[in-house]
Amino acid sequence: MQKWIIREMKNADLDGALKVWNDAHVYQNSPVLSVADVVHAVNHGDPALVAEVDGEIVGTVCSIVDEHRAWICRLAIAPQWRNQGLGSELLIGLEQALTTAGHTRFTALLHDEELGDVAFLNQHYTGPATLRYFDRQQSYQASSAQVLADLGGRVIPPTAWTRLSGGESTMKLIERTLVLPLANARLAEERGLRPPRAAILFGPPGTGKTSLARAVAGRLGWPFVEVFPAQLGTSQSEIASGIRDTFNSLRTVDHAVVFIDEVDEVAAHRREASAGQAITNELLKVIPEFLSSSGRLLICATNNVSRLDSAFLRTGRFDYVLPVGPPDYDARMEALTKEVARVTSETINIAGLAQVTEGYTMADIDHLMRVAAQYAFERALIDEESSRVTEEDLRHALAATRASVSPADVISFSDDIEQYARM
Repeated sequence: MQKWIIREMKNADLDGALKVWNDAHVYQNSPVLSVADVVHAVNHGDPALVAEVDGEIVGTVCSIVDEHRAWICRLAIAPQWRNQGLGSELLIGLEQALTTAGHTRFTALLHDEELGDVAFLNQHYTGPATLRYFDRQQSYQASSAQVLADLGGRVIPPTAWTRLSGGESTMKLIERTLVLPLANARLAEERGLRPPRAAILFGPPGTGKTSLARAVAGRLGWPFVEVFPAQLGTSQSEIASGIRDTFNSLRTVDHAVVFIDEVDEVAAHRREASAGQAITNELLKVIPEFLSSSGRLLICATNNVSRLDSAFLRTGRFDYVLPVGPPDYDARMEALTKEVARVTSETINIAGLAQVTEGYTMADIDHLMRVAAQYAFERALIDEESSRVTEEDLRHALAATRASVSPADVISFSDDIEQYARM
């Protein structure tokens, strides 16, 4: 199925929205807020979004804004698009639009078991049963929203975590060390566990370090901000100044997952008069200041942990140094099972495929399936009755692709784990 597009609702969308709304009643109960109220709010310019597939409206979420809060209403989804995470994505998008407009108190009224209640529960709203009153105070204020917007911050759907595949052991490690202590900060502190403030993810290229960082933000419900030091200036001094300004701005944000990829490019071993010395020094200054308050998590990623400056790796700056390696056999089986089911109903020897893809990263597996699907697509252009992806397509795809992680890389990664990992 084609993925939906979420965009701002326009007046011209109301006919399509009404069609979706007509399917959203529960036990013939009318929604608490009437159609007239919602249409008036849309016409008035209160934030509202639609989800669209091939020009057809398949989901909506609207708001009615008063002086003290935003009432979220008409979270409605076409039947064929339910239970796929669309409700949560619509709700996240509306929350971002409302926060940017200066509203941080969100409330909804639903009949018990009305369509959409799962999406509200997934987004940490609370409320009693029967007539369900959902209420949530945004974790950051309107002033913070502008800072996040300026820095390219965004809210990651909670489904980003569940959509990860191919590395159960790594996900359990990340969840145990980073997610759970932050998601249950009060319980952690009662037990004497200080929630983590900073972590380094290291491992070969393509092993999903960026995806993991995004997914952590999704699980926590915190905005995700990726910092690109090389884009902050043209000289070393400009980049250092840009890093300082960026982290000073982020200190005004109550909750955020901040991510720096390929951090070894700006925090490598310092040598006398080295070109990157000013940048490394600035990072070493700003990190403790940024992490002085709770509710923030800094994640840095590197393919070459051995290149990082020893002061940068010090325990006082990073709570954990976590390895993220290529998927093992079981992880490849899991990923390939999902991918094969997505592209074909043919019988495929997935166990054999997992055996011969040792060293493939998740990105490699994605590329392998893309190449196989390309062969099937080209065959279908000639013969519309041709089958979908076959075992032969996959054999050809294997011959045309290669593993990113060599046996030598695996040995080097094992050495890095022994020398640098802190779990």
